[in-house]
Amino acid sequence: MVGSLADEQAGLVRLQAAAVLAVVLGAHLSLAPAVASVDAFYHLGHAAQYRQGGIFDTSFPWGTASIIGDLGGDLWWGFHVLLVPFTLFAGVTDGIRVAAFLFTLIFAAAAWWVLRRHAVPGAGWWTALLLVAVPNVLYRFLMVRPHVLSLALALLLLSFLVRGRWWHLLLFSAAMTWLHVSLFWMAPGVVGAYVLARSIGGRIEDDPGVPVVPAVAAVAAGTVLGGLLRPHPMATAELAYVQIVRLFAEKGTDRPLLFATELLPLGVGDLLRSSGSFLLLLFAALVGAWVWRKGEARGAGGDPLPPPERRLLLAAALIAGVFLALTLLSARRALVEMVVFGFLVLPLVWAFILPAGVRRRSVIPLVLLLVAHLGWAGQRHLLNARLVAFPPDAMAEVGAWLTRNAAPGDVVFHAHWDDFGPLFARNRQVRYLGGMDPIFQYAHDPGRYWEHFFLSGDLVVEYTCDAFPCYEGTATETWAAIRDHFHARWVVLEPARNPKLTAYLLQSPGFSLVLETRREAVFRVLDAPVVTDLVPGDGGAG
Repeated sequence: MVGSLADEQAGLVRLQAAAVLAVVLGAHLSLAPAVASVDAFYHLGHAAQYRQGGIFDTSFPWGTASIIGDLGGDLWWGFHVLLVPFTLFAGVTDGIRVAAFLFTLIFAAAAWWVLRRHAVPGAGWWTALLLVAVPNVLYRFLMVRPHVLSLALALLLLSFLVRGRWWHLLLFSAAMTWLHVSLFWMAPGVVGAYVLARSIGGRIEDDPGVPVVPAVAAVAAGTVLGGLLRPHPMATAELAYVQIVRLFAEKGTDRPLLFATELLPLGVGDLLRSSGSFLLLLFAALVGAWVWRKGEARGAGGDPLPPPERRLLLAAALIAGVFLALTLLSARRALVEMVVFGFLVLPLVWAFILPAGVRRRSVIPLVLLLVAHLGWAGQRHLLNARLVAFPPDAMAEVGAWLTRNAAPGDVVFHAHWDDFGPLFARNRQVRYLGGMDPIFQYAHDPGRYWEHFFLSGDLVVEYTCDAFPCYEGTATETWAAIRDHFHARWVVLEPARNPKLTAYLLQSPGFSLVLETRREAVFRVLDAPVVTDLVPGDGGAG
């Protein structure tokens, strides 16, 4: 009898594992052969450089117009070290695909383990539901970016706060900062929500949670330790200041600075369209928890929620609320954290709070809602894969051509900051302007930033300006700006994104078209505005 029950439970666990694996595998296969995020190229490229030059050399001469190149720190050093094994694949996109798949599985395993640790029945089913709860969030789980691992660590941190020891907190918070210094605030934020949840939930006997003072001290020490366990911690801290404080200060101005879409607020309408069913369930779960809490205060019945799990629910709801505000007011990428922490509320309310009768009556409506949601979510995910993903061969021909023709150390002027990652991953013999957040280019030199801004946006092509608006600065002819201000020998454009600038360079005597691919064009910057004898695409010496 006992053996058959154990076999049945093992079979259910295998079914749940198959469901989680099917979601992860299906999501990645639906994306193939594309890459979810252009940042993946940069991260794999930097990891490859560490494999070749050593993990402690964080100098970055490839960012000639970026403060990252000036300071030589690496915000993502720990993440890049973890990526080094994935650079052993023959092609960069192969490493990206394998890393992305494994990181998604690691996040799913962490979420599943946390739910099982808190005795949530069907933890694997809930994990699969978490992955498909919001299509835009699922898409971000497919990226080779540190937030996937940081979120797994944040879930573990919260779990061990309510049931754990101080040294667990030290390890998790140190790992979070070690991976990505700019997320140093995540662990203190989680422990702050835990402290508030303890004050709301009251004292409990035989408390398995970490007391407030040791919890705060361990997280603070771990956060500092994670920042120090990397080369050049002060330079990295300065970069984190630029990426967080200066970025948000500049976002508050009326200057049209370039930012990734994920750093823009998400409107209420867009939020409801992308996450409406999840928000509805979360609201219903919170209302159910509140009603049960009021009933408990009056001595009414209801399935008991263990006190540590009550703190987990409260802290998760508080964290989700903060990230919801950040999503609406500051940066839409905070939607991921909102969904992950908000989702924790659902299984806790379902398993521990709702009476059995309510659960039975809710099964059919929820199954119908799930079926409708999965159909819509699948279509939305495929739309993201088709419109948002990046081609796996981005800048591949350009990188190979530059390897054959450009001299080592030549500077390449690329019209868009997001071209940097694919170029850097393909060719590290030459140098570029900068990549990742454009705020790093602005912090290096606002004048050079604005000159790049006007050309990047196809706003003007014959000249560019070192201030915005243009009349407040100095105008410089485009050839002189690219050659003398950026010291570039080559220009890489995507004609579909810069039709005006491409057309201008084609007729300008200061530039010569040397390569034209399906998506890109490469121009040589001439020493003087004369006609060159280099034949386009001939592969001759530069």
